[in-house]
Amino acid sequence: MRKIRMHKSKDLISSRLSAGLSVVAVAVSLALPAAAHAAFSLGGGYNYAVLFEGGGGNDLQFNNGTISGNIGIGGTGSLQLSGGAANTIIDGNVLFAGPVSHTGTAGTDFTMTAGHSFIGNDPNVQPDLNYVNSLNATLGAEAGTPLAISIPNGGNQTVNASSGLLDGTGNRVFTVSSMSFVNGATLTINGSASDYVVLNFGFNLSFGGTINLTGGISSDQVLFNIVGGSGLTGGPTLTISSNGATERGTFLDPNGTIQINHSVLDGRLFGGDTHNEAIVSGASIFAPVPEPSSFALLGLGLAGLLLRRRIRS
Repeated sequence: MRKIRMHKSKDLISSRLSAGLSVVAVAVSLALPAAAHAAFSLGGGYNYAVLFEGGGGNDLQFNNGTISGNIGIGGTGSLQLSGGAANTIIDGNVLFAGPVSHTGTAGTDFTMTAGHSFIGNDPNVQPDLNYVNSLNATLGAEAGTPLAISIPNGGNQTVNASSGLLDGTGNRVFTVSSMSFVNGATLTINGSASDYVVLNFGFNLSFGGTINLTGGISSDQVLFNIVGGSGLTGGPTLTISSNGATERGTFLDPNGTIQINHSVLDGRLFGGDTHNEAIVSGASIFAPVPEPSSFALLGLGLAGLLLRRRIRS
């Protein structure tokens, strides 16, 4: 009799575990982005608003704005903070691949919001930089639909994701041959929540207008990928100066100088090579929240709770 009851008990537990695991699978599938395995991923880059290469001991200069999200500084780079406690705000951690290296005094030159800190010798910063650098080269080598961006003051140009060349992993790729994008101009990227758009550039860039996203596509699904050059030879420069207008998307320029001033970026900024990088004069960056990994963790947490309740019942 005891053996029969034991077998029944094991069968009951097994069936409940099976049901619970099914719940976990469904929850995780709902939690992850629909195209997580079908198009580009930023990998560890999702954990940052800014990733600075920091090569050659150069500086990331930040003043008179807000960065919402973590800042990662690779190599032997340092962070220069100024502008005043009321004007220069970091709402996230600052993580260094090497020892902590920054100038500026908290409460005087800048404010770091509660619960955040400077963290040195972080083991993830350099691998995360290496990942996005590899992504830059891989996607930059792909052919795309030719695209010329030319928008006058007050004008609007729409780029439909469906017009991009579909690559083998589900990205819609464009090769931008030229760009004129002045203050007062609007660039609209139109795509669904399952579209991933890559715009490859191989020349110096200046973004001066507004970038809007429509149709459900998010800033983590639009990559402005600036390719060419490496190390001390340098690559194309990236300047974002929009007179206070908002840009949306992820900007990746590992091999060139980067400057953003008097602009709002709803997205992420990665790169900087062996040069100083400037986020200054009223420039603010707001990384998307919650991140894709947060969705997955939320799903797993809810699934685990449901599993525990099923086993106990």
